[in-house]
Amino acid sequence: MFPGGDGRIGIAANGAIARGGNFLIRTRDQWLARGFLFVAVDAAGGKAGTPGDRVGPAGQHAIAEIAREVRQRTNVPIWLLGTSAGAPAALAGAAALGPGTVRGVIISSPVSVSGHRDSVFDAPLGRVSVPVLIQIHRGDGCPFTPPANAPSLKAAMTMAPQVEIQTFTGGDAPLSGPCEAFAQHGFLGLERLVADAAADWILSH
Repeated sequence: MFPGGDGRIGIAANGAIARGGNFLIRTRDQWLARGFLFVAVDAAGGKAGTPGDRVGPAGQHAIAEIAREVRQRTNVPIWLLGTSAGAPAALAGAAALGPGTVRGVIISSPVSVSGHRDSVFDAPLGRVSVPVLIQIHRGDGCPFTPPANAPSLKAAMTMAPQVEIQTFTGGDAPLSGPCEAFAQHGFLGLERLVADAAADWILSH
């Protein structure tokens, strides 16, 4: 699970997470309750959140190491999930990993406009060869994650056997800025619906 922002969630030695508001991180209990092994990825210091951090060679190497560590613990299929600025990492990781390493990718509210963070279009989308689910909120007001870019993103993944877009509406009134987790961008009030839809898609693939 690759969170948004600069990717830092502050995982302590005892496993406690200091920054747990991110959409994927705050739904972790729901994933665990459904029987999934949930691996939260914390960004290292230094260049975290800067251009190239999510899609560059260092990030791809880190994802490969994480996948190897997970594979030592379980034989179940591995999926890469990324939300917002974490979406480019999930897609770049899937593009770089060897055949059969991961089963698929699920991204939500993906950063698709270039700015101070990597965009999904900075990832080698033409090399993604696994199923991909894109989840968006029609009311996402963040200028870096416009829902209207989802079809172009889908079209760019020419090697993926299946790319599906799930669109959500409604939820609770925003409690944060439009690019933060507690707004439509982070599916506020729809967490269970969106996470269950992602889990169901995984189980069907």
